[in-house]
Amino acid sequence: MNSNIKLPQRELYFILIFCSIIIFLNSMEVMIKIKDMDLYKEWMYKLEESENLNDADMDYYELYLTYELRLFFMKIIIPIGLGIYSYFASKFIRINKIYVYIWTILLLASLVFTVFQVQFDSIFYYINIICYIVLVYTLLSLNKLINNGENS
Repeated sequence: MNSNIKLPQRELYFILIFCSIIIFLNSMEVMIKIKDMDLYKEWMYKLEESENLNDADMDYYELYLTYELRLFFMKIIIPIGLGIYSYFASKFIRINKIYVYIWTILLLASLVFTVFQVQFDSIFYYINIICYIVLVYTLLSLNKLINNGENS
């Protein structure tokens, strides 16, 4: 009744490829956002509308960069963690249902975070959603392999 299996190479490659696509797309998106002055001006306009401007001598462009980079880090932390953990799991340890369920929940949370950003005009938005769905499907397919390992 050992439910630990070795992470198959095929699934490892799927996980690593789609995690790297998510990281790459988010990197490209944040580079575009921090270099486009029109997006900064739009952000400033929204800030002015909400009347959250401080009269103190504050560098709002630096605040904008910090905001975008914080958002970028929040978007990529789970794919980075999944990729690194999956690599070491394939080389040194075995996986079980806890691996599948924990990472599936974290990926679904990232998917919801991405969907709630509502960026319909960005191709990165749609590709990220597709990548998260493929990752969730890949992890859930591992559950079937674990069940087959228990029964044999």
